[in-house]
Amino acid sequence: MADFYQHAEVTTFHRLGNRSVGSLEAELSLFRDTQPMALVLPSLYSELQGPALARIVDELVHVPYLEQIIVGLDRADEAQYQHALSFFERLPQRPDVLWHDGPRLQRIHRLLEAHDLAPSAPGKGRNVWYMFGYLLATGRAKVVALHDCNILTYERGMLARLLYPVAHPGLGYSFCKGYYARVANDRINGRICRLLVTPLLRALKKVCGADDYLDFLDGFRYPLAGEVSVTREVIENVHMPSDWGLEMSILSEMHRNQATSQICQVDIADTYNQMHQEMSSDERLASLNRMARDIVLSLFRKMATNGQVFGKARIRTIKATYYRLALDQVNRFDDLAVINGMRYDRHREVQAVELFAENILSAGREFLDLSMEPPFLPSWRRVQSAIPDIYEQLIDAVATDRRELGDGGSSAVSRPPKTQHLRQRVDLHLTELYGAEQAKHLADKVLDASGLHGHAPMRARQVERWDSESVFVITYGDSIRTAGETPLSTLYRFLKRELDDVVTGVHILPFFPYSSDDGFSVIDYETVNPELGTWTDIKRISSTYTLMADVVLNHCSSESVWFDNYRKGISPGAGWFIEVSDDADLSQVVRPRSSPVTTSVETINGEKQVWCTFSADQVDLDFSNPEVLLAFVGLLRDYVNYGIRYFRLDAVAFLWKQSGTTCIHLPQTHEAIKLIRLLLDEMHHKNVVITETNVPVRENLSYFGNGNEAHLVYNFSLPPLLVNTMLTGSCQHLTRWAMYMPPALRGRAYLNFIASHDGIGVRPTEGLLDEAELTAMLDTLCSFGGHVSTRRNADGRDTPYEVNISLFDAMAGTIEGGKDQHRVARFLCAHTIMLALEGVPAIYLHSLLATPNAHDLVAETGRARSINRRQWDEADLEAALADPELPHRVVLDALLHLIRVRKAQPAFHPNATQYTLHFGDAVFAFWRESLDRDQNIFALHNITDRAQQIGLAELNLIGTDSWRDLLTNEAIDHQRSVIDLAPYQCVWISNR
Repeated sequence: MADFYQHAEVTTFHRLGNRSVGSLEAELSLFRDTQPMALVLPSLYSELQGPALARIVDELVHVPYLEQIIVGLDRADEAQYQHALSFFERLPQRPDVLWHDGPRLQRIHRLLEAHDLAPSAPGKGRNVWYMFGYLLATGRAKVVALHDCNILTYERGMLARLLYPVAHPGLGYSFCKGYYARVANDRINGRICRLLVTPLLRALKKVCGADDYLDFLDGFRYPLAGEVSVTREVIENVHMPSDWGLEMSILSEMHRNQATSQICQVDIADTYNQMHQEMSSDERLASLNRMARDIVLSLFRKMATNGQVFGKARIRTIKATYYRLALDQVNRFDDLAVINGMRYDRHREVQAVELFAENILSAGREFLDLSMEPPFLPSWRRVQSAIPDIYEQLIDAVATDRRELGDGGSSAVSRPPKTQHLRQRVDLHLTELYGAEQAKHLADKVLDASGLHGHAPMRARQVERWDSESVFVITYGDSIRTAGETPLSTLYRFLKRELDDVVTGVHILPFFPYSSDDGFSVIDYETVNPELGTWTDIKRISSTYTLMADVVLNHCSSESVWFDNYRKGISPGAGWFIEVSDDADLSQVVRPRSSPVTTSVETINGEKQVWCTFSADQVDLDFSNPEVLLAFVGLLRDYVNYGIRYFRLDAVAFLWKQSGTTCIHLPQTHEAIKLIRLLLDEMHHKNVVITETNVPVRENLSYFGNGNEAHLVYNFSLPPLLVNTMLTGSCQHLTRWAMYMPPALRGRAYLNFIASHDGIGVRPTEGLLDEAELTAMLDTLCSFGGHVSTRRNADGRDTPYEVNISLFDAMAGTIEGGKDQHRVARFLCAHTIMLALEGVPAIYLHSLLATPNAHDLVAETGRARSINRRQWDEADLEAALADPELPHRVVLDALLHLIRVRKAQPAFHPNATQYTLHFGDAVFAFWRESLDRDQNIFALHNITDRAQQIGLAELNLIGTDSWRDLLTNEAIDHQRSVIDLAPYQCVWISNR
């Protein structure tokens, strides 16, 4: 059994236990739908004649999960190309063969030369570069593996282990390097890695000093391994060399572009042996010289870009240091061979060291020659920018070669068109929801309803849907009103006047005609509530800000046309609602309310009990009827056309009901979200799905799926934990929660908020706060004017569901001391924490305005939630903002300052690294690091009403950097012993 020691920053996956290849392949097959995988094989024609490639094909025949295989064929004439087509024919993926020496790809090569974009010379680097371009062109795979075609000991388990870390949607790796013991025929192989690369890296560290790049390379157990797996997004931007430095230079690119947490290495084989081309002694020596020189050159170039200066004397010092370390390595390997009873030719090993030492000098001389041009190939993003139709040309060239010289067009490129591929993916989701028989009739209807019929799927690419500047404001369409003007016009004017350079997005709560629940009981999904405005108002806002809108898909109003038609037995609406029979088992149903789960209604077919999760006026829709799904797909298409980009799936956890179950988080619910995500992704590349699931942490996180459900999930545990922290003066629970919250993978994020239109949900505190702590918090909030809403448990008991209170009044005091003079400072501290945490921040408009409890509105409506849904008269609001005796302007200006500072910090990107720090219960602290690792921020927050001191030595501020508090712009001397924090004071200490 291998060891499990993690010896470097790069995560290492050892071979532990006896997990079968079949088990790995079964799991990879599950990932195939959302993470389609490809294999690229750079091959010389001569390798088709040898035993290694024949064995590889024998193994690949049995691989069940690959979507695509691409072969790059070098040094082949027309007859040899035809032979290659037949050689690979038996693979079920029917590989696409790129005939590099053929006239069509040569024509493309000349086109690239005319744009100064072509690889300079044939070789593995050029071959792989073209295959990567073709992979991007076809757009069929999200993860790609690369390995050589000369592996004599090949087994398909190598590929499974190589792909698994990157293909697994929950692990978050974008690059994986294979490694193995280079032992075969009782000999230790891999001489150039053992005796050149490793001692050279360590020599460079001795001569040039500590260097994270050298540490990074030295962390790889076999950096010259040609076996890698990588995501499509990475290869789109990678710069590859055209020489023998391919493997080392790719590692350099990974160090430059990817966070270390996204890079790993995996042990793929117990034994590994390659077949080498027959060549003379002189040829072998020339090949070894060229390879060593190119590897050394690639290291010198990279070190130079890191600021290292090389001269003749320094290169001679590196050579001398290398020579001593390499000879030490020879001693070690000699001893290793002895203990294992293996053959070891010490004389040949020392000869190799002498040869490599000379290569260091010759590579140094070449590096110092200013006429030398670095042999990097352009990224495919750059190529496509220069030649927009280059991908189409590549696809056409490969298809035409096969059609004219092969089997008449049976290759993968001539399979069903991309439009058919989209239909197949839709069909898979529909089959899970409705069964295969219904699905085959539904797929075209769904594509028609979505406007995607005949649509070619977008090539998947890494789309940045958010960044450090992304900030949302949450508001009702009529939170601010003025006489003689539609509220949406008033809202737009307020946004432009007060928030235009601050927020990037606006979440307008349901703006449709409704009958109750302030919009969440929708009467008509196709019309803007005329009391708010029109679609023209919506489009004006969406053209200026990223617009989030609610898709209230669990239920609709009992006054809607759909429900009226249901009662009459006509379409649309007949069969669209859930009728509950007398023998239905509802004993396990999870409820968000204390009201009855069913309501009696009269229909043309007599009295029926219909399902009502939230209230008698909010009747649940029956998504087991595909007509309901089709209706919402059509609505989504229309919303996209109106400029809506963020789609908040309201109460989606309750979407699917089934007798005898909890009726929450059912598999069909997740499948419906996957389908919605697929369709919205295809309708517009910046569409975002956000799930509103006010449930405990683990249940909430399940809505990320495998990267195929929500882009964003609400961080529902944050509001109650943060409020509890501010009321208790202890961050114990918040710190523990922050430590265990998994970082969201790229392409996913948390939506952070403290206050909302509903209230502060307390279900997400289950397992985080005990009953006594929760009771103390709720009692305190009630003493500040709040109300507690309950839900009905399966056992019939009512338990707290949420507390309804204005957040500004929730910060009025503490549990121990009651109301005090720190409300504004406490309120701002809470928002400072929220704005610094990993995720996309969203602030409720009434928090920005420091709106207090609306007790009069609660009395008027009879609903506790109205306490935080005030409608400001614009004139009254302006007067309140202008009054220096009131807190409104103070709070608004302070929050705007916080947001502006936040937006300018790369380390506050929603996916930037976060690490929880420990300074006791009185200071909540964490560290953020930008994606490029250039900026570090230490966020320290005194969450008590007492002054606190922090020892600066505990932060380990790098002495060569200049540090300052971003909130005050005050310089921080890292040699100071302490930093003093006043009650509720916060600092964001940054090196940039």
